[in-house]
Amino acid sequence: MNTVWLHPSKDVGYDAICEFVSERIWGKSRDLPLGTAMAIVEKGKVVAGLVYNNYDIDAGVIEISGASDTPRWLTKPILKEMFEFPFDELGCQAVIMRVDTRDGRLSRILKAIGFVRHDIPRLRGRNEAEALFVLGDDVW
Repeated sequence: MNTVWLHPSKDVGYDAICEFVSERIWGKSRDLPLGTAMAIVEKGKVVAGLVYNNYDIDAGVIEISGASDTPRWLTKPILKEMFEFPFDELGCQAVIMRVDTRDGRLSRILKAIGFVRHDIPRLRGRNEAEALFVLGDDVW
């Protein structure tokens, strides 16, 4: 698997990765805040995408929105590259991921990496909570 980094002002494929991610998270295309995207490609096909957005330079925090069509994309080299960008290149002190509270597989993966989970009532709607996962640079 290979990674391709995309930027909204320079790369044509940026919008396609944002659409890939949003359709898999929410079941429909939805605008994501502008940021940087990472596509994970296998045999010429996108199998996963990450969009780094809501970057707060003063707080040193960035959010990652991500989705995939296969669990096989999350290899150690890709995981390393995934977090080198916010921690090493941007100098972030924390990474945030918002996750459906019913997504047990992703919750287990994020906890194994070192993320801490916080469930927030009503964050996905009136009757639906969302889990915020936080990973600090000191844990990573």
